[in-house]
Amino acid sequence: MKRWRCSVCGYIHEGDELPGKCPNCGSPQKRFGEISDDFDLIHMQYGQKISYGEEVEVNPFFGDYSAISPYIYNLPIGKKVDLHKHPTTDELFFIIKGKIKFKIGEKEIVAAKGDLVQGKMDIPHTFENIGNEPAAFLSVKGPKPVDTVMLEEV
Repeated sequence: MKRWRCSVCGYIHEGDELPGKCPNCGSPQKRFGEISDDFDLIHMQYGQKISYGEEVEVNPFFGDYSAISPYIYNLPIGKKVDLHKHPTTDELFFIIKGKIKFKIGEKEIVAAKGDLVQGKMDIPHTFENIGNEPAAFLSVKGPKPVDTVMLEEV
């Protein structure tokens, strides 16, 4: 399997063939360059893990950390993640795009691009895209291992 990178937005495509255009930014196929096998990803461009599907997507990356777990969450318009908590893990949310309503404990927070939201360990939380465009945020959880306990809405 080969890997190519879009020179416009940084999206990395993996597969046997290039896409006709970048699924992230729409750039033509000619804007892709092949990535060598010895490429070590230590920098991530804005659009590289952003997707535009119809369901919530959680994309881990930089998977070799010993103490933290970073993820990109993609939230389509109107989608919500059920109430849950991490009993032994803190979590930070950095909003990449969109408008997201968080409920953390008893507090409700509306966050937008560039905002940072804190979730403390063992505190129930949920989040929902309340904007008019797909939303995305970076979630960093630590320390590992990350346990998730799903809770019922009250």
